[in-house]
Amino acid sequence: MSIDTNGEHINALRDYLSSTDHISPDAFKNILQDACEVYKECLPLNQKKSKQGLIYGHIQSGKTAVIIATMALAADNGYKKFIMLTSNFNDLYEQTLERVRKSLDFEVVEKNDFSRHSGLSSHLPMVLVSSKNAIVLKKLSKLVDELNWQHEPVMIIDDEADQASLNTNINKKDELSPINRWIQVLRDCDFHVYLQTTATPQALFLQDEGDAFLPEFVISTRAGNGYIGGNYFFENDDFGSSKHIEIVDAIDVGRLRTSNQIPNSVAESIVLFFLASAILRLQESTHNTQNYTYLLHTSFKQNDHTLSTKLVEEFKNQFAIELGIADRRSIDDIEPSFKKKLESSYANLQKTFNNIPKLEDILKEAAKKIASTQVKEINAKTGGGVDRDPLSRHTLYIGGTKISRGVTVKNLLVTYYGRDTKSGIAQIDTVLQHARMYGYRQNELPAIRIYLPLHLAQRFYDIHQTDNDMRLLCQSIKAPIREIPLANKDLKPSRRNVLNKKTVLLKAYVAKSQHFPNVPISELNELGNQTNELDVLLSEEKYSKVRYPYFVTIDDVLEILNFKFAASNSSSAWNDELIRQTFSLMKEKEWENKATLIIVNRSSKLKKHKSRQYEKLATVLPGREKKDPLYGAPKNYPILFMTRLTGEKHFQGGWHGVPFWIPVVRFPDGGYAFSINTTAK
Repeated sequence: MSIDTNGEHINALRDYLSSTDHISPDAFKNILQDACEVYKECLPLNQKKSKQGLIYGHIQSGKTAVIIATMALAADNGYKKFIMLTSNFNDLYEQTLERVRKSLDFEVVEKNDFSRHSGLSSHLPMVLVSSKNAIVLKKLSKLVDELNWQHEPVMIIDDEADQASLNTNINKKDELSPINRWIQVLRDCDFHVYLQTTATPQALFLQDEGDAFLPEFVISTRAGNGYIGGNYFFENDDFGSSKHIEIVDAIDVGRLRTSNQIPNSVAESIVLFFLASAILRLQESTHNTQNYTYLLHTSFKQNDHTLSTKLVEEFKNQFAIELGIADRRSIDDIEPSFKKKLESSYANLQKTFNNIPKLEDILKEAAKKIASTQVKEINAKTGGGVDRDPLSRHTLYIGGTKISRGVTVKNLLVTYYGRDTKSGIAQIDTVLQHARMYGYRQNELPAIRIYLPLHLAQRFYDIHQTDNDMRLLCQSIKAPIREIPLANKDLKPSRRNVLNKKTVLLKAYVAKSQHFPNVPISELNELGNQTNELDVLLSEEKYSKVRYPYFVTIDDVLEILNFKFAASNSSSAWNDELIRQTFSLMKEKEWENKATLIIVNRSSKLKKHKSRQYEKLATVLPGREKKDPLYGAPKNYPILFMTRLTGEKHFQGGWHGVPFWIPVVRFPDGGYAFSINTTAK
């Protein structure tokens, strides 16, 4: 497909991003390259069909810039009709709407105008910007009908497509949730491209084969220069050597309620925040007018947010008094506990700041600016959200779910993550979306600190490993992966109410588990030349001993597994493609491309079992080697057992008279798991 990358809309966007966001030519080149990769996967304008794909970004990495560049590119190449679906939170909706209006020379129709729009199109490209709300989507659908877009090429962008868009009634018979239903109505047209965007596609990848929300292609976008994310903060789990991570005790909410004062570690984090803000201002060669933010996650209950906000406000007021005393007199004249916090915070910041100012100069600067501080509770009860451009020099946000998906917290220096799930089972997409400390924060990096309990730090590390694994595989195949690696069995990929309970196994391939196709293909017309090819790969010249561990690579195992083994009516967790993808993921991990191959039997007379009504296998491996069921193979590496059946015919449990091979895989010991969708092809 030939693409015009020098059209009026792309050139206008390049100029706008350069002047307002200071995007360099090289940075824009990367954005445009990602947009071109997306557009190449879109349908040509003369094809009347639909296609769906995913723009897979990083948390707070600038996915919106790639989305807008894709729209500009599409407009320069013939698309004139666009729909953008975004958050139902008003502050996030307004943020997206403002960005679209300022970035694109399109006719922009906002949700409040859907009912009163004339229904006439101008000569300009038009974008309808809608929140994901059933009532609003109904109005949007009516407008699309009035505009007669059903027979025209339309590009639909679903921002944060794993949120709200998926069917939350998937486990109820023949019932669609309202938002999901209206999105499907919107997509019921002759020709459209449906582009999903998110940094957390776990739920999307686990949709059933053929589902309208399972991406057909995946484009992984690159974060720009200066992006600080999981690769920086959680590259390893040696948190003690990190200059930015502070391990603290979990917030005891019960004690918080009875003691009526914030924990000492929260107090220390607030003191460090004010000092860090002052240092950044003092170190700027020009006058620094930046406003800085602090983020405190306490608990899931809104009453606890209210209490925490009150206690933080009281602490800030007392701290302002002590700063004033230190500024007018001396640090030695302030209350001893505050002096200790100031000195320890100063020592902490010396780890990351070069040429740090003297403490007395920092205190003087902090004392001048602390009056311009807002402590803000943000949750559904208050209706408050994160300000796009905070007016105060310091803003301290206290809250829960509103500090999450899509929210950009400007100039965030300190994050205190003191809350945890009630069950102890963490949801990967939710935790990642709360990582508001990720982003383009290179300029503030010396000041950035993350306070959290050890188990939450470990959780972020585990989730980062999972996220990296997913990205690497998606980048290589440009398609959705159909299994989600879980670095820890206490993780789950997403919320259960958008995943089909009949087809999605949250803990399918777990450490130490064994899997085989309980109905292997055994008919000659299906096998073709498969048995002969496997005979060559597994020849006695290469592997002369049976029930003997041969040390091979995972690549060797993948070559053997590169066949179809499971029949269509096989009902076990074995899925040929998922097993291969899982082993491909493992190759890059701690198993270092090492595996064991064992030829169990070259002339087995195994039959389908009585306990399975002679329709399926109950087991493959012999049960009598109880002392050493693994034949001496190490348990900490993946094992592939191969058994060659004679395939003899028999009226009870027999086969089709031709030999064939059956694989059994054993996953190595450890604490990991994989979630899968068994409909994957």
